[in-house]
Amino acid sequence: MTKHLQAPNYTKKTYPLILTVSIFFILLISFLGISLLNAQYTRELQNLSNIAGTVLAEYPDAEKAILSAAQDTSGSHLDEGFAILEKYGYRDNLLMTDNPYYRSLLGKFFSFLILVSFLYVVLITLCFFSLSRNQRAQVAQLHALFDRYLSEDYSYLTDQTDFLPTFNDSFKDTLAKLENKLMMKTQELAQERDRTKTLVTDISHQLKTPVSALKSCFSMCLEADTETERDDFLSRCALQMKRLESLVTALVNISRLETSLITLQPEESLLSDILMNAVNTIYEKALQKNITIEVDDSDVEDAASLSLLLDKKWTAEAIANILDNAVKYSPAGSMVTLHLHKLYSYVRIEIEDEGIGISKTEYNQIFKRFYRGSHPIVKQSEGSGVGLYLSRRIIEEQSGTVMVKPAVKQGSVFVVQLPL
Repeated sequence: MTKHLQAPNYTKKTYPLILTVSIFFILLISFLGISLLNAQYTRELQNLSNIAGTVLAEYPDAEKAILSAAQDTSGSHLDEGFAILEKYGYRDNLLMTDNPYYRSLLGKFFSFLILVSFLYVVLITLCFFSLSRNQRAQVAQLHALFDRYLSEDYSYLTDQTDFLPTFNDSFKDTLAKLENKLMMKTQELAQERDRTKTLVTDISHQLKTPVSALKSCFSMCLEADTETERDDFLSRCALQMKRLESLVTALVNISRLETSLITLQPEESLLSDILMNAVNTIYEKALQKNITIEVDDSDVEDAASLSLLLDKKWTAEAIANILDNAVKYSPAGSMVTLHLHKLYSYVRIEIEDEGIGISKTEYNQIFKRFYRGSHPIVKQSEGSGVGLYLSRRIIEEQSGTVMVKPAVKQGSVFVVQLPL
C-alpha cells in the first residue's frame, strides 16, 4: 500500500498568511484614516461652537444670523470673511501644513504609514524567500528521486524515511503511480531477459542433437568405402536435415510469438475452412499410416456456415499441431475424430485419437515448451516438444483454452474451446 507523507507544505501556508496580513493592514489603515477624519471634524465643530458661543455672548440678537450663515452653502459672504481673517494672519490660500494641529496630525499619519509599509515589504520578502527556498527544495528532491529511478531504486514506495518530498498529496500520488509504472516495466524487462536467456539455452540444447547427428552422418559419408554405404549415409543426412529444418521452423515461430513479432490478426473465418487447412497439413502423414481423419459435426446445425473471429492461418496451425501429435502416436489403421459442439459462448472441438494415451501426471506438462512425454514410444520417436506449446500459446492469445483428457476406450482427447 502506498504511504502518503504529511510533509510541511509552505505554499499552502504562505498564501493565506499573505492574504490575511494584507487584509489586516488595509483595515488598519482604513481605521486610522477614519479616526483622523473624525478627530478633524470634532476639532472644527469645537472651533465653530466656540466662535458661535463667543459672538452670542456679546450679541444675543445675532443667533438668527449665525444659523442663517451656517445653513448658507452658496458662500455669498466668503470674501468678507477672508478679509476679516486676513487681518489676523489667515489667508485664503492657507495650506494644511501651516496649521500646527494638522501638521502634527499629518506627521503621525505618514510615520505610521511608512512603518506599516516597511513591515509589509519585509513580510512579502520573507514569504517569497520561503517560497523560493521551498521551490529549490522541491527541485533538489525531484533530482534525487529521478536519480534513484534511473538507478532502478524504487524503495520510496516502502521506505520513505530518508526522502521526504515537500509536495502536496496529489503530486505525491502522481509520483507514486509513476514509480509503480517504472517498477513494473523494470520487472517486465528483467523477466523478458530471463525468458530470452532460457529460450537461447533451450534452443541451443535442442539444436545440439540434430546438428551432432548431421555432423556424424557427413563424417561417415566421407569415410564410406562403397557407393551403397555412401547413399545410405546421404539418406540419413537428408533425414537429419529435414528434422533440423522442422525444428528450426518451430523454434522461429516460438521466438517470434513470445517476442510479439507475430501478431495475430483476427477476422471473420469459417470454422470449416480452418479445420480443412489443419487436416490438409497432416493428411500425408496420416495417409502413410493409413489413419482415417473424420469430422463429426452432427451436434452443430450450421457447421458449414459457422463463423468465428480468429486468425485463420495461426488457428489452423495450432489445430494441425494437435492433429500431428495424434497421428504420430496412434497405431496404423486407427482413426482420429474431430467432434464439434456449439455451446452458448464458444465452440468446442474435441480431437480424439486411439493412440498410446497420456498419463494424468503429465496433463499440465505436455503444453510446456520442449517437454516430451515419458512413454517409451515418445522417447523413441522424433520430436522437439514445441508443437503443443505453440498450440496453447496461439489458442490462449485468442481467449481460447486447450486441455487434454483420456478417451473412453483408448487414446487421448484434446479439447479446444474457441470463443464465438
